[in-house]
Amino acid sequence: MSVTLRPPRPRDGMEIGAIHAEGLATGHASFRDLPHDWDSFQDAFALALVAERGGAVLGWAGISPTSDRAVYAGVGEVSTYVAAAAGGQGIGRHLLERLVTQSEAAGWWTLVAQIFPENTASLRLHERCGFARLGLRKRLGRMSHGPMARQWRDVVMLERRSRVAGR
Repeated sequence: MSVTLRPPRPRDGMEIGAIHAEGLATGHASFRDLPHDWDSFQDAFALALVAERGGAVLGWAGISPTSDRAVYAGVGEVSTYVAAAAGGQGIGRHLLERLVTQSEAAGWWTLVAQIFPENTASLRLHERCGFARLGLRKRLGRMSHGPMARQWRDVVMLERRSRVAGR
Protein backbone atom coordinates (compact mmCIF):
# COMPACT_ATOMS: atom_id res chain seq x y z
CA MET A 1 0.00 0.00 0.00
CA SER A 2 1.40 3.39 -0.96
CA VAL A 3 1.94 6.36 1.31
CA THR A 4 0.06 9.62 0.84
CA LEU A 5 1.78 12.89 1.72
CA ARG A 6 -0.57 15.72 2.65
CA PRO A 7 -0.90 18.77 4.90
CA PRO A 8 -1.66 17.93 8.53
CA ARG A 9 -5.18 18.35 9.90
CA PRO A 10 -6.35 18.95 13.47
CA ARG A 11 -7.57 15.37 13.72
CA ASP A 12 -3.94 14.22 13.14
CA GLY A 13 -2.84 15.89 16.37
CA MET A 14 -2.90 12.77 18.56
CA GLU A 15 -0.92 10.69 16.05
CA ILE A 16 1.58 13.52 15.47
CA GLY A 17 2.07 13.74 19.23
CA ALA A 18 2.45 9.98 19.64
CA ILE A 19 5.10 9.80 16.90
CA HIS A 20 6.91 12.76 18.42
CA ALA A 21 6.77 11.12 21.88
CA GLU A 22 8.36 7.95 20.46
CA GLY A 23 11.25 9.96 19.11
CA LEU A 24 11.70 11.97 22.30
CA ALA A 25 11.73 8.78 24.40
CA THR A 26 14.89 7.62 22.62
CA GLY A 27 16.82 10.60 23.99
CA HIS A 28 18.32 11.18 20.54
CA ALA A 29 15.61 13.17 18.76
CA SER A 30 15.40 16.60 20.40
CA PHE A 31 16.14 18.72 23.43
CA ARG A 32 12.35 19.10 23.81
CA ASP A 33 10.93 17.35 26.81
CA LEU A 34 7.26 17.26 25.80
CA PRO A 35 5.76 16.06 22.52
CA HIS A 36 3.70 18.39 20.38
CA ASP A 37 -0.04 18.58 20.75
CA TRP A 38 -2.04 20.01 17.85
CA ASP A 39 -1.78 23.63 19.04
CA SER A 40 1.98 23.57 19.65
CA PHE A 41 2.53 21.75 16.36
CA GLN A 42 0.49 24.27 14.42
CA ASP A 43 2.27 27.18 16.14
CA ALA A 44 5.76 25.74 15.58
CA PHE A 45 5.67 24.91 11.88
CA ALA A 46 5.15 27.33 9.00
CA LEU A 47 5.07 24.42 6.54
CA ALA A 48 4.34 20.79 7.42
CA LEU A 49 3.38 17.43 5.92
CA VAL A 50 2.21 14.09 7.22
CA ALA A 51 2.66 10.66 5.67
CA GLU A 52 -0.48 8.57 5.80
CA ARG A 53 -1.22 4.97 4.89
CA GLY A 54 -4.59 3.31 5.35
CA GLY A 55 -5.88 6.24 7.38
CA ALA A 56 -2.97 6.13 9.87
CA VAL A 57 -0.33 8.85 10.18
CA LEU A 58 3.12 7.22 9.92
CA GLY A 59 5.31 10.29 10.08
CA TRP A 60 5.54 14.03 9.79
CA ALA A 61 7.96 16.76 8.77
CA GLY A 62 7.90 20.50 9.22
CA ILE A 63 9.83 23.73 8.88
CA SER A 64 10.07 26.31 11.67
CA PRO A 65 11.38 29.80 10.94
CA THR A 66 14.80 30.27 12.52
CA SER A 67 14.08 33.89 13.40
CA ASP A 68 11.39 36.51 13.04
CA ARG A 69 13.95 39.06 11.84
CA ALA A 70 13.37 40.09 8.22
CA VAL A 71 16.95 39.28 7.21
CA TYR A 72 16.29 35.61 7.99
CA ALA A 73 13.02 35.31 6.07
CA GLY A 74 13.34 32.12 4.05
CA VAL A 75 15.63 30.35 6.54
CA GLY A 76 14.03 27.49 8.42
CA GLU A 77 14.85 24.53 10.62
CA VAL A 78 13.48 21.14 9.62
CA SER A 79 12.07 18.43 11.85
CA THR A 80 11.30 14.94 10.58
CA TYR A 81 9.76 12.12 12.62
CA VAL A 82 8.64 8.64 11.57
CA ALA A 83 6.77 6.15 13.74
CA ALA A 84 9.08 3.40 14.99
CA ALA A 85 6.87 0.72 13.41
CA ALA A 86 7.22 2.45 10.02
CA GLY A 87 10.99 2.92 10.12
CA GLY A 88 13.14 1.74 7.24
CA GLN A 89 10.36 2.06 4.65
CA GLY A 90 11.55 5.29 3.03
CA ILE A 91 8.83 7.39 4.64
CA GLY A 92 11.27 9.89 6.12
CA ARG A 93 12.89 10.38 2.74
CA HIS A 94 9.55 10.89 0.98
CA LEU A 95 8.54 13.43 3.61
CA LEU A 96 11.81 15.35 3.55
CA GLU A 97 12.10 15.39 -0.25
CA ARG A 98 8.54 16.71 -0.62
CA LEU A 99 9.09 19.23 2.17
CA VAL A 100 12.19 20.54 0.38
CA THR A 101 10.26 20.87 -2.90
CA GLN A 102 7.36 22.65 -1.24
CA SER A 103 9.68 24.88 0.78
CA GLU A 104 11.43 26.07 -2.38
CA ALA A 105 8.09 26.82 -4.04
CA ALA A 106 7.19 28.88 -0.95
CA GLY A 107 10.48 30.82 -1.05
CA TRP A 108 12.52 29.07 1.66
CA TRP A 109 16.12 29.39 0.47
CA THR A 110 18.05 27.78 3.34
CA LEU A 111 17.05 24.83 5.49
CA VAL A 112 19.01 23.77 8.55
CA ALA A 113 18.90 20.68 10.72
CA GLN A 114 20.46 20.10 14.13
CA ILE A 115 20.86 16.40 14.86
CA PHE A 116 22.46 14.47 17.71
CA PRO A 117 25.48 12.48 16.41
CA GLU A 118 23.95 9.26 17.77
CA ASN A 119 20.95 9.65 15.46
CA THR A 120 22.76 8.14 12.49
CA ALA A 121 19.58 7.32 10.57
CA SER A 122 18.51 10.97 10.62
CA LEU A 123 21.99 12.14 9.60
CA ARG A 124 21.97 9.75 6.61
CA LEU A 125 18.46 10.84 5.64
CA HIS A 126 19.34 14.52 5.61
CA GLU A 127 22.56 13.96 3.69
CA ARG A 128 20.66 11.92 1.07
CA CYS A 129 18.27 14.85 0.72
CA GLY A 130 21.03 17.33 -0.04
CA PHE A 131 21.96 18.61 3.41
CA ALA A 132 25.68 19.18 4.02
CA ARG A 133 27.39 18.89 7.40
CA LEU A 134 28.66 22.23 8.58
CA GLY A 135 30.23 21.02 11.78
CA LEU A 136 29.77 19.73 15.29
CA ARG A 137 28.52 22.01 18.04
CA LYS A 138 30.11 20.49 21.14
CA ARG A 139 28.21 20.34 24.41
CA LEU A 140 25.54 22.61 22.96
CA GLY A 141 22.91 21.78 25.55
CA ARG A 142 22.22 19.66 28.59
CA MET A 143 19.33 17.21 28.41
CA SER A 144 16.65 17.73 31.03
CA HIS A 145 14.77 14.46 30.55
CA GLY A 146 14.81 10.86 29.37
CA PRO A 147 17.66 8.38 29.11
CA MET A 148 20.20 11.15 28.45
CA ALA A 149 19.07 13.40 31.34
CA ARG A 150 21.80 15.60 32.85
CA GLN A 151 24.20 14.83 29.99
CA TRP A 152 25.71 17.51 27.78
CA ARG A 153 24.96 16.82 24.14
CA ASP A 154 26.83 17.51 20.94
CA VAL A 155 24.79 18.48 17.87
CA VAL A 156 25.69 18.08 14.20
CA MET A 157 24.73 21.18 12.22
CA LEU A 158 23.55 20.60 8.64
CA GLU A 159 22.39 22.98 5.93
CA ARG A 160 20.71 22.78 2.54
CA ARG A 161 20.81 25.77 0.21
CA SER A 162 18.18 25.91 -2.48
CA ARG A 163 19.29 26.12 -6.10
CA VAL A 164 15.98 27.73 -7.09
CA ALA A 165 14.69 29.84 -4.19
CA GLY A 166 16.42 32.99 -2.95
CA ARG A 167 18.14 33.83 -6.22
